Amino acid sequence: MDLSKHLENAKDAVKRRNHALAIKIYGQVLQLQPDFGEARSGLRRALFDKAKQKKPSKLTAILIGGLPLLWGNFMRLIGQHAAAAKSFERYLAHDPLAEGVNLKLGNSLERAGLRKSALAVYEAYAEAEPRCLEACRSAGALFYEHGQVNEALAMYEQALKVDPRDQESLKARKNLAAEGALASTGIDKAQSSRELIKDKKEQRKLERQERLQLSAEEIGQELEELEGRLADNPDDRKLLRRIARLREMDKDLSGALDLIDRLLQLEPGDAELQEQAADLRIRLQQQMVDKASKRGDEAAAARAREALASMKADEARRRLERNPSDTAARFELGSCLLDAGQLDEAVAELQQAVKDPRKKTDALFLLGKAFQRKQLPDLALAQFDKALEAAGSGVLAKEALYEMGNICAEAGKRDEAMQHFTRILEIDIGFRDVSDRVEQLKAS
Repeated sequence: MDLSKHLENAKDAVKRRNHALAIKIYGQVLQLQPDFGEARSGLRRALFDKAKQKKPSKLTAILIGGLPLLWGNFMRLIGQHAAAAKSFERYLAHDPLAEGVNLKLGNSLERAGLRKSALAVYEAYAEAEPRCLEACRSAGALFYEHGQVNEALAMYEQALKVDPRDQESLKARKNLAAEGALASTGIDKAQSSRELIKDKKEQRKLERQERLQLSAEEIGQELEELEGRLADNPDDRKLLRRIARLREMDKDLSGALDLIDRLLQLEPGDAELQEQAADLRIRLQQQMVDKASKRGDEAAAARAREALASMKADEARRRLERNPSDTAARFELGSCLLDAGQLDEAVAELQQAVKDPRKKTDALFLLGKAFQRKQLPDLALAQFDKALEAAGSGVLAKEALYEMGNICAEAGKRDEAMQHFTRILEIDIGFRDVSDRVEQLKAS
């Protein structure tokens, strides 16, 4: 169905400041094609423009849109994300710039599979409110998912203007940089790369540096060349960064860490370098865990795991000190504290992490595990049930059902345990030992 004429009419209505007509047309288009990104974006921008012309009343929004907002939150809670999105839209018609509701709208559309619409919501809100870190990051992630690398980079750059130390954006920018480099230099527009670089040797070097993976031979050749140059220029930061990256590719994590530590002496305030150093230390400690497990030394493996959990927790704490609103770091800290057996501290962090829509399901599941280990079965069951509702399906849903079955079985609630385990059987008969658990319950 060609809806281009409708979009033209809506755009024309916006130009004429006839926002009511534009909103009506965009709404009609979205009823026909709910994942029409251009229409969703047009609707949001029309509402934002209307709000700028006449500031909406929060009281009116609550009086008229309060019920749809409550219903949207309820639909979101039970996993009916498409219905939740419609309710959030109804509220936002009266309070278009409400940050929390716009983010919930984007998240609900995303979880309902309407990813083009979700991207449109995040991008439009990030444009209207450039200081909204979550909208910038979410738009960046969805742009990348749609293969729009340059647009993704731009959104993460905008996020870093809001918070220069935001670890998620720093990591994403680092991972996207190589993919965006060729496009930013215009190579993608040239008919031949020879039009841009005449020297074949220099061209190969540039291409090699932009690639995320190299062969062992390529790594060895470039390391030999660059380490020779580094001997003459020991404080060349660009050389140090590149050699560290090559050593990491060569699985020489200790060598890479040595160079990152040298860079940190030259640039002690660089948050990205601090993150790289912490990541390398954690990976080295994980290697110690793996080696101890491989040789069968369980005592050494247990000590190494404890040290690993402590390192991860320390790094998460540092991230939170740099950015207290980093809910991803709070989730990581809660997870590490749970691994370390610090249950009360883990619960406190995970209860905060639940507020992050991206981490909510996992945080609820880990809260269930924490209460389970604290011998509080009723609280554990409640958290696993919430995790199950949020997960809907997939591995985490099966894990939640499995733990709920275990709790009920241990409490002597045979019928309830059977109910949880058989729900798993309905979707995955080979999941863990659930078939044996059902047989044991039947026999009992």
